[in-house]
Amino acid sequence: MSASKKYKGKKNPAEQVITARKAAITKPEKNKSFFFLAIIVLITVVVYGPSVNNTWTNWDDEGYVLKNDIVTHFDLHGIFSEQVMGNYHPVTVFVQALEYSLFKEDASGFHIISLLLHLLNALLLFYFVRRLTKNEIAALICSLLFAIHPAHVESVSWVSAQKDLLYTCFYFAALVVYVQYKESNAQRMLKYGWILLLFALSLLSKAQAVTLPVIMLLIDWYRKEKFTTKLLWEKVPFFVLSVCFGAVAIYAQHASDSIQDITMYSFPERLMFSAYAIISYFLRLVLPLKLSAYYPYPEERNKVFEWLVYASPVIVLLIGFAVYWFRKSIDWLVFGLLFFLINIFLVLQLLPVGGAITADRYTYLSFTGLFFAIAMLIAMVWEQKNMQSAGFRMPVAIAAACWIMFLCYQCRERTAVWYSSEQLWTDVIAKYPRVPIAYNDLGSYYQKNNQLELAKKNYDIALRLQSDFSQALVNRCDLFRVLNKIDSAIIDGNHAVRLKPNDVDAHMNRGIAFSIAEKNDSAMMDFMIAIRQDPGNARSYNNLGNLYMIKEQPDSAIINYNLALKYDPEFLDVLNNRGLAYLKTGDYQQAVTDLTTAIANMPNNTNNYYFRMQAFEKLKRYKEAIADAQQVQKMGIQLPEGYVQQLVNEDAGSN
Repeated sequence: MSASKKYKGKKNPAEQVITARKAAITKPEKNKSFFFLAIIVLITVVVYGPSVNNTWTNWDDEGYVLKNDIVTHFDLHGIFSEQVMGNYHPVTVFVQALEYSLFKEDASGFHIISLLLHLLNALLLFYFVRRLTKNEIAALICSLLFAIHPAHVESVSWVSAQKDLLYTCFYFAALVVYVQYKESNAQRMLKYGWILLLFALSLLSKAQAVTLPVIMLLIDWYRKEKFTTKLLWEKVPFFVLSVCFGAVAIYAQHASDSIQDITMYSFPERLMFSAYAIISYFLRLVLPLKLSAYYPYPEERNKVFEWLVYASPVIVLLIGFAVYWFRKSIDWLVFGLLFFLINIFLVLQLLPVGGAITADRYTYLSFTGLFFAIAMLIAMVWEQKNMQSAGFRMPVAIAAACWIMFLCYQCRERTAVWYSSEQLWTDVIAKYPRVPIAYNDLGSYYQKNNQLELAKKNYDIALRLQSDFSQALVNRCDLFRVLNKIDSAIIDGNHAVRLKPNDVDAHMNRGIAFSIAEKNDSAMMDFMIAIRQDPGNARSYNNLGNLYMIKEQPDSAIINYNLALKYDPEFLDVLNNRGLAYLKTGDYQQAVTDLTTAIANMPNNTNNYYFRMQAFEKLKRYKEAIADAQQVQKMGIQLPEGYVQQLVNEDAGSN
């Protein structure tokens, strides 16, 4: 009788022993994994904990979230049909719209979500590396380095960089499923579908995910797969998605003027700068001591760059030679280097986007390859894979522990830099004192906080460093208006418009200055150009309405105030102006309605009480008029002598 028949319906004792042994082995391994994951979570929370108290910055946070109508109004059609600030990333916009619906303008809620996403990414990376290498020590070290490296603070602590967290989350999840797909024949089509879906979600979070199919081929190489026709054909749908989303990304960047004039530097110079960027990333990986929100291009001194700029291409070629030479003998090193180079290639400024040569956020995914190589090296030495490494075990362990503690300290310190716009831009200036955008944005922060002298000082420095910096001119134009230096405001406005004839803010600010200077025709022209450039801009209609009020045409003013509220129903400042316009047209009840809502929104605005008092008087609602008159007097406005008594008499007479 065969063993299978003898134990039919029961487990063979030998199988029971094997199952028991597997269970005995699996349970400690699971416990060890949970322990490792707990370490990653605990250290990450300690290091990044302060970030949840960080505020908004004036670097893109308004454009992406606070003043993005798609986000604030949860416009589903706009989420999937419109690009935002040169990016088509609807999944990111959808998530931020959800966050805004939950937290409104409370930045801490957004920062908590960012921290949770970062933790999820670190855990996904642990599972990917463990599955790929079958080495838990390597998975722990790689994931921990990813979690606590200071270069990743920008992606975690800057709300505008949530797209990095989201696209990497789907990217890592796709890699985890891909390795499962390669290791098992069960439910392969389902897993393949999941990989495609996760890849699409990653692309819809940020177009930088286009590298995934190349990384899939790299994984095949690392796993010693044969590059058959079937293996290549299964990547075709992924490459098609990459090409499509890459084209969309380039189109969106062009549409927003984010891609710079590539004639600024010759192609050989751009190649040299790209090599310099790669070496800068390597140095920043090991010693992240001079991290910044903005890294300017190297400056020439006597028409010569620093030596590292010229040496970088040679160093990169040597790295390329090493990758080729060790492609078989040290496959983990080659895998790590190629993972980094593939993911950093698209942001090496061969096609310049923005004025910075490198950015910490570009390392969020790409550094994973270098962390992998470092983790594999440490794990091999620790596990004493060969006799030669035995003597290095403790020195390597001590060095790794000291480096990780150093990274933790630097990461926590870097997190504090992102607390506010003031700290952020002050930090950039301390490290790179010749960056115009830093002074401009610091000046903008000071102006918003009514520190006007400091604002002007920083705008002046920005324009001294770059005289054709149009945004600084627009901002200083607005500052001069606030300071009642209207001639200076018009001069800056003229300069800004010459530099960027289609800039909405330039025309808007110059138009306001023209209206104050009683150059109404010029102001009208500027406001009309602003509306033509951006037909949905509520501020333009509000300003045009104010101009009609100056011209004593309240009916035309009301038409424009209505348009302002149509395009931005939460732009409640318009109600102050429309209430006065209704008062001028004799629609006193509508004036009271608008001004009452305006008072609820801005209870310290004296004019709203003053104009509502007049509307109440016209409606013969004297008690309400008296109450507003008394409030106006409390707020320091002197009314005509006997006016309040007159209202009291009118009220008594009406009764």
